[in-house]
Amino acid sequence: MSHLVPFATPEGRLRLLRRLTEVAFLACVTNDVERARRIAKGIDVVAPGGREAVIACVLVDLAANDVEAALERLDPLARGNDPYGMAFQALALGIVGRLSERDAVLRRLPHDDLALDGLFAALGGAAMVPTGGSVNERCEWGCGAT
Repeated sequence: MSHLVPFATPEGRLRLLRRLTEVAFLACVTNDVERARRIAKGIDVVAPGGREAVIACVLVDLAANDVEAALERLDPLARGNDPYGMAFQALALGIVGRLSERDAVLRRLPHDDLALDGLFAALGGAAMVPTGGSVNERCEWGCGAT
């Protein structure tokens, strides 16, 4: 555990890292890429190489239109079957038009993860392939989600 957060419980530390990643995302959507980059570097100091650090850096790469760098960062997570790494990999592959690769990644995603369904809903229904009955699929195919 980092000396920066010596009293945090593992759950509290994870929540903090996730919130910081969300703040990096908000900085990206407001086109404050430099702030997002500083936040991502800070996350990497607290949790070097961790999923949240990778995702925050990927968000910065995507905001800076460096999709290839984002894909390179995501590769270890996706190869390790990390569902969030795979979801962001699918998003990045879709951005660059590598749709058959994106579809293959989406088919490998877990079908019963409500957090992933929420992620895809937040991304505007990024998945365009049937993924096994998730909320995302129901939204994508026009049947409505609850």
